[in-house]
Amino acid sequence: MRVIVLSDSHGFTGRLSTVLMAAEQGGPIDAILHLGDGYWDLRDLEVELPPVYQVAGNCDHFRSDTLDFVTLSNAKILLTHGHYQHIKEGTDDLLQLAMEEKCHAALYGHTHVQTMKWENGILLLNPGAVQDGRYAVLNISRLGAIDPELCHI
Repeated sequence: MRVIVLSDSHGFTGRLSTVLMAAEQGGPIDAILHLGDGYWDLRDLEVELPPVYQVAGNCDHFRSDTLDFVTLSNAKILLTHGHYQHIKEGTDDLLQLAMEEKCHAALYGHTHVQTMKWENGILLLNPGAVQDGRYAVLNISRLGAIDPELCHI
């Protein structure tokens, strides 16, 4: 399964379209994960998309769905924008939540900084900001093994 991870598109739907076209060049996309601050941006695109899973960010006013868990190819993934996990101060709160929920990965945005690291067997990943041409790809095996890649156009 090939999953595209996006965050912080902030209404830049032209840039979002460009990022999605670049991501498609790498192969078929099975799902899109959007981590907030641009909650409506994918819906504003007039193209057919694979399944989309998303959470709201601190700039997505009138939305309260800031945390979600999805299971894709046997990998349990935590989705959050990160502002409620105090991500600008570090990943400790996020990691703790991911461990409590037995997640394989915890994905977040908010800082606009691409970050990828493994802690206690859990992938902590920020795809960076779509508005800056940054995104991530997760290749997930049928057994749930995650092979992440940070991308930039």
